[in-house]
Amino acid sequence: MRVPRGAAAPADESIRAAIRADRRRLGLAPANGEQYRVAGPYRIEVGGEALDEYVAWEV
Repeated sequence: MRVPRGAAAPADESIRAAIRADRRRLGLAPANGEQYRVAGPYRIEVGGEALDEYVAWEV
């Protein structure tokens, strides 16, 4: 998940929604648990825009 550099990290519900959307795109069944971990922020630039990137995964 990417946010403007210096902005707050994505909220819990945004992370959960992104994980659900990824599972749908990948054709996976809904997860049994809603636990996840987050890494970041990682400073990146895309098209000249400074962003902070966070990576979330299920556990």
